[in-house]
Amino acid sequence: MPTTTPAVAAPHTPKHIGLARAAIGLVQGLLLYLLFADKAFTDPLIHTAALLACALAPFVAISGLGNLRPAMLALWSGVVASALSMIGMHAAWRETLLLEVPAIIPKWPSMLVLDCFFSLIILFIAHSLVLAAAQDRRRLASYATHFDIAWKLFIQLAFSVFFTGALYLAMWLGASLFNLVKIGFLTELMKSSAFLSPMLACAFACALHLTDVRPAIVHGIRSLLLVLMSWLLPVATLLIGGFLLCLPFTGLDALWATRHATVALLAAVALLVVLINAAWQNGDMGDSVARVVRLCARIACVLPLPLTAIAAYALGLRVADHGWTSDRIFAAAALLVASFYAFGYVLAAIDRGGWLRRVAPVNLAAAYAAIAVLLALLSPLADPDRIAVNSQIARLERGAVSADAFDYRFLKTQSKRYGAAALLKLKEGKTGPQASAAAGHATRVLAEPAYRPEVEGYTVKPGQLAMWPASARLPASFPLSGWRRDSGVPPCLTDAQGRCDVFLIDFDADGKDEILMTAIDAYSAPVVLTEAPSGKWTLSARSYAMLRCPLFVEILKRGDYKLAAPRTRQIEIAGMPVRMETVSAPALGSCDELNNAVNAAKARKD
Repeated sequence: MPTTTPAVAAPHTPKHIGLARAAIGLVQGLLLYLLFADKAFTDPLIHTAALLACALAPFVAISGLGNLRPAMLALWSGVVASALSMIGMHAAWRETLLLEVPAIIPKWPSMLVLDCFFSLIILFIAHSLVLAAAQDRRRLASYATHFDIAWKLFIQLAFSVFFTGALYLAMWLGASLFNLVKIGFLTELMKSSAFLSPMLACAFACALHLTDVRPAIVHGIRSLLLVLMSWLLPVATLLIGGFLLCLPFTGLDALWATRHATVALLAAVALLVVLINAAWQNGDMGDSVARVVRLCARIACVLPLPLTAIAAYALGLRVADHGWTSDRIFAAAALLVASFYAFGYVLAAIDRGGWLRRVAPVNLAAAYAAIAVLLALLSPLADPDRIAVNSQIARLERGAVSADAFDYRFLKTQSKRYGAAALLKLKEGKTGPQASAAAGHATRVLAEPAYRPEVEGYTVKPGQLAMWPASARLPASFPLSGWRRDSGVPPCLTDAQGRCDVFLIDFDADGKDEILMTAIDAYSAPVVLTEAPSGKWTLSARSYAMLRCPLFVEILKRGDYKLAAPRTRQIEIAGMPVRMETVSAPALGSCDELNNAVNAAKARKD
């Protein structure tokens, strides 16, 4: 069991450390201004590398000043800057537009924000480990020091962000007050990124310094936060444990139908891990923790294992049916890290030694695993798009998907340079038994314009539209392709992942059915599609009141409704109707009102 000796209090910080930190913040802000204004590093690869390094590496220097020896700080800062630069270069390189002549490397990759977020997680974990080792003066610090440093760093970052945001709002308030008396210099100054970027970066650096020299305040905030969070553990244990106990009776079909089961289960695992550690802290709390919290912590340590197993099974089913995609790669990476916690916490729960003493080595192992997994995702080693493209091409080559049904536009528009390279290779017609057919489709997709904002190219696949009753059939004139994503239609008409329930209803009593579509497990309002005399189908009505209302769909499936004629006729002026809303006729305004109305109707019958 690792020692739980509390971390040593931070030594007195000289004033020149604060000045140096403020100076680093100013330089960082100036560099970020030059990069965002495209006034430095015109080469796209270098520009993206410098942007990521300048955004995150100064945090290491500011935090390390006074806490790391100068030689160690210089070495560590250099390693961080180099690693961030390589991640940034790869972020730009992977999005190279190979189909352009000549190929174009974007200076602002679309995944840069996500890469920055993952890099920040890596940096936070790694920097905590380095600071802890430096404080204990050994390669692997005690768990108590790791715990102290990590939480201190987290609270420092949180309050620094809050302070920087508060300063920005205060400056804008001051500018607004000066504007009241027709003095606009401060407003113009706030609009200048040359002033704003260095100011905010310097403010963030100063906030980090202030929280660093007041460790007692940080420790007090941490203690309060952890105590409050620990009392959420019994609630989370009861709810998540109850969910798992219900599964043998409800089955897993309802879970699979959500189409986001893996994400929800992983979120539950993350919540349990956070709350278990809030209760356990550095392992030195012992009997000071309430008995009910200690009991729930032991029970909660068992719950991540079944949650992770079910999530892995759900992901495995999707991969077996449809192959790997970028999202599934990210989910698999999260599952890998979650597995460290799941198996390790079970061992901690059944250990008869000190209370959950094995949590410490599990947390450290998971921290190193998270760093390794995220670095792999941000490099060519486990680039999600590369793996996804290889998986989809392998499915095509072995005949798991036909050449006609294969999604070639995924390669062209959604999988960066890897997909474009694979599409160009398919065009050559030299790979697999379906090479000739695939080459024809690839050639056609490559010839399509790169951007088609008016009309989307997706075609609805069989199985995406569930007809009610089952014997009903879509009108032959209804188009299954060409729908615009921004037209308000349900996602089943524009996205391969979308599904809809479809009802044929003659709303206007003209002898021709209109189509009522309700999206399944998607945030999309029910819509009515109508065929015009010209034969074109358009969106004619929408009900936001019945958005994501299972009861509404259930009633439609049962046919337990009737069509009501309009209560008033419309006034038409210059060919346009004047909207007249009847005041005396109440209407259902939400799913809750529908539920109340149904219950009231049942009560009247009884």
